[in-house]
Amino acid sequence: MTTTPATPVPSSPAPVRRSWSAWRTVWVILGSLLILLGGGLLVGGGIGLWAHSQRDANGYHTAGPERVSTDAYALTAPSLDVGITGPDALYANDLLGDVRIRIESRNAQTPLFIGIGPAGEVAKYLDGVGHSEVSDFDVDPFKVSYIPHPGDAPTADPAAQTFWVASDTGTGPRTLSWDVADGNWSVLVMNADGSPGVDADVSVGGTLPIVLPIAIAALVVGGVLLILGIVLITVTVATRRTVRTPVQPAPGQIPAP
Repeated sequence: MTTTPATPVPSSPAPVRRSWSAWRTVWVILGSLLILLGGGLLVGGGIGLWAHSQRDANGYHTAGPERVSTDAYALTAPSLDVGITGPDALYANDLLGDVRIRIESRNAQTPLFIGIGPAGEVAKYLDGVGHSEVSDFDVDPFKVSYIPHPGDAPTADPAAQTFWVASDTGTGPRTLSWDVADGNWSVLVMNADGSPGVDADVSVGGTLPIVLPIAIAALVVGGVLLILGIVLITVTVATRRTVRTPVQPAPGQIPAP
């Protein structure tokens, strides 16, 4: 009886499997977070550059004009608290720049007064005077909420007061410019003669010099984080170890040496 020897079966290349560890998952998650954060900063920086480009010819970001009115003797926006602390680079003037308020009476024959002064001094001047205090406002659509303070007519014209740090009075459009300073301030709008019924269009603007540096910083940091995230994920995926799985011969077959 003749026995036919088993023919060796040529071995085929073992299939390759890429290994993956928990740490690699952590690196991919971290890289994804860096990409998301970097992308968000890039979007924010782009919005900042767009906002910077929307300044008017004098370098002001402006909102308005919007209508403000009261039947009382005065209209006030109290307690504009500006706190200045830290090094000179963080002073409010460096952050906010100059403030500009433009106002025009809806009654062309009525001269208006607008002034910015220490909140305490303005409160003393308005003590017992009927006025409306701005308590809140919405931007879109524009809507102002007032707190009424009943009282009598003022005993002296507003322009005669000496505590104003910035003021303007007269008919037609009036423009008030103010270098932001440390302190607690109030804005007061009245008819120049102290008569009741204030009705005017107001626009407010600021130079906001901090917008451009923040936008540039957001773009730079966002770009760096985005690149780091992409590199981290790419390196993590590309450096996986390869593991070859041995091929088991079929029954009755002898693997080739």
